[in-house]
Amino acid sequence: MPWILTMPVEKTDTCGTCYPMSIASYKSKCSKKNECGHCGGTWCPSKCVIGAADPFNKCGTAYPTGISSDPFCSGKDACKSCNGEWCRAGYNSHFTIVEGNHGREVPEYVPPEDETLGICCYRGKLGSAKDMCGACADVAKDSTCSVKSRCAGCGGTWCPGPRCVKSFADKKNPCGSAYPYTGIAKQDDYCALDEKQCSSCKGAWCEPGNITYSDGQKYDPSHPYISPTDQRLEPEDPAETAEAEKEVASDDSIEDLFPDGLA
Repeated sequence: MPWILTMPVEKTDTCGTCYPMSIASYKSKCSKKNECGHCGGTWCPSKCVIGAADPFNKCGTAYPTGISSDPFCSGKDACKSCNGEWCRAGYNSHFTIVEGNHGREVPEYVPPEDETLGICCYRGKLGSAKDMCGACADVAKDSTCSVKSRCAGCGGTWCPGPRCVKSFADKKNPCGSAYPYTGIAKQDDYCALDEKQCSSCKGAWCEPGNITYSDGQKYDPSHPYISPTDQRLEPEDPAETAEAEKEVASDDSIEDLFPDGLA
């Protein structure tokens, strides 16, 4: 059965990113194909998914090329006979195509992002806009602006939710001594799902504004950790480059060292 989708996460992909609560009820007249456009919606036909990472959840783990192109499988009952799963419009498999080994294109799983795992902050304490996520004084409470995709449109700044610090230098202060690179669980890590699973990994559930690496560097969820001792990542100093080039130019040449030649 096709569905009508009225409020997507991405306007360019209405059918692939529609909010579940924005799908018209089957009781509504808007759920009919010929009425959908009149209601301001976009009509999205359901699909038959036959190729997926998880055979028990094909709609949620469909490969980018997993949707059947066989006309015979285009109906709900026929889809089952094709060993497929009939998926309503709006499903998102979270798979993307990337270049793998030897230049081959392979599907890669991108973990879904929780649109509500965080806060939408309008104003920092004392009116400061520099550290709104670490010291927010005005948090969005309404259901419209309190999700990530709509926070900026409401004039707010999105601050990510708690992170699981699973390895740290100080047991008494895990949030303030996270190990670089491996200390903070990645989004697709089992430990990062929620506080309960973080605790089962013997980790600490920490607000981003309270997380500091063991070397004293402040955690920034929007940027990867950069070691302060990694010279390769330092910007070039034009003065030092010019001085080095001058020293090389004044070095003795092979002719200066062997005026009579090498023979």
